[in-house]
Amino acid sequence: MEAIFSLALGFFVVFTLAAISGMFSERSGVVNLGIEGFMTIGALAYVSFCFMVKKTSNNVEDLHVLYLLIGALFSMVVAGLFSLLQTLMVLKLKTDQIISGTVINLLAQGIALFIVHIQGFGTGGTILGSLSPKLISLNYFIAYAIFTMLVTVTIGLYFTFTKVGTRHIAAGENPQALDAAGVKVNRYRFVCIIISGAIAGLAGTMFVVTQSLQNFNGSVQGLGFIALAIMIIGQWRVSLIVMFCIIFSIMFSIGQRITGWNSLPRALPFIMSIVVMVIASKWSSPPQASGVPFDKTLR
Repeated sequence: MEAIFSLALGFFVVFTLAAISGMFSERSGVVNLGIEGFMTIGALAYVSFCFMVKKTSNNVEDLHVLYLLIGALFSMVVAGLFSLLQTLMVLKLKTDQIISGTVINLLAQGIALFIVHIQGFGTGGTILGSLSPKLISLNYFIAYAIFTMLVTVTIGLYFTFTKVGTRHIAAGENPQALDAAGVKVNRYRFVCIIISGAIAGLAGTMFVVTQSLQNFNGSVQGLGFIALAIMIIGQWRVSLIVMFCIIFSIMFSIGQRITGWNSLPRALPFIMSIVVMVIASKWSSPPQASGVPFDKTLR
């Protein structure tokens, strides 16, 4: 039971941060199909940092929490910088946002697979970045979950009670009205894309810590796409997203613990995700301007 609880907490942290990152972008009117790619870059940045720390430091065990915090911050910065590519495609070149997200995913995957196979850096296609086994104990998993809930509540309060959050929502619902009020819509979207990428990078870090024992083989195993599905099922609402993250986390943790039946147990959560997506799609109501490039001349 404890093992299932730990797995569920790990999945909850990853799913929630990734889904919230997608929602943060889409609430401003920019579809973020690149969650998987930003998670991949964040995971790569974190595990690369860990690898270099192990190579140059002798007291890794004593400072594992500090290195985790610095590595997580580093992954957010790298993923945020990587998201500048999406801002270029979406805001400057006005590329179709589905295509831009696909480009982000493919490019991130290619970069990650190339780096993990660099001789002397990756070992058999895996970067060994483990700093301390303490980081994957139940107590730390609970701490990760509490931190994730604090981030989620903060973002919920931001959308509900702040003037900036209200404008953020307006950028995704009625950008023309926001522009008429003298607010630069694309500036909002620019900042939101970068923050979204940074949060997804943090989700990638949490994937490495909670799911792959702090090692990385160039993939986040499609969890970014599951988070995207959770965001859609959750109707771009923080409370619903958290609720569905809990449900999906339980499904995935049970699926990983069940043995037998070949690979069916591991496939069941993905199959159920597809079924739930199909059922919920008819009630889906995304932000009205989501995926639509802002054109000032249409006002």
